[in-house]
Amino acid sequence: MGFYTKFSENDLIESYKNQIDYQGKPSEEILEEILKRGSLEKFQAKIDNNTLFLNEVNRVIRETHHHYMNNLSMNECLSIVKSDMLNPESVQLIVKRKYEQIHVNVENLKLDSKTWTNSLIGAFIASIISSILIFTILYQFIFLSVFAFALLIPLYIINYWIIRLITGKTRDNLAVFIGSFIATVLNCIYFAVFIYYS
Repeated sequence: MGFYTKFSENDLIESYKNQIDYQGKPSEEILEEILKRGSLEKFQAKIDNNTLFLNEVNRVIRETHHHYMNNLSMNECLSIVKSDMLNPESVQLIVKRKYEQIHVNVENLKLDSKTWTNSLIGAFIASIISSILIFTILYQFIFLSVFAFALLIPLYIINYWIIRLITGKTRDNLAVFIGSFIATVLNCIYFAVFIYYS
């Protein structure tokens, strides 16, 4: 029993392509397995068909992206984007998924006054909540005070999640990133004041 005997057709194709890419030629063992399942020409034809299929999917994705960036609605994209290779249901599925994905990404990156306001408000709220949480932990487990500055990492993470909850946007958004940073700086200030007065 050879190494490639239990490989599915897709796994065999991937292994074959990897060997061509990295070694310049396939191994004897993989060629034997290919010949057991049929001819090398049929196998190469399947690889070519897969490549054509992937190229067509990528073309549909690029076209959808282009139409989205030109402010076309999803319905307009669905009516414009066509394919001679893919069936209409597959094209619609690809267009819908890609359109929604692009929309989510664009909305997430949007920097409007509401996002900035919510991020700054979130920074103050998050810094207070995370500081209370960390001070409570330090009070309960005093030995952790040795690692006070190492606690900035969990503080930043807590701050980020609170700001994300308030804004509905991820750290890819500049306002959320800056808000998380400001909240962590405020944590440092609170900590310094706490040390000074205790």
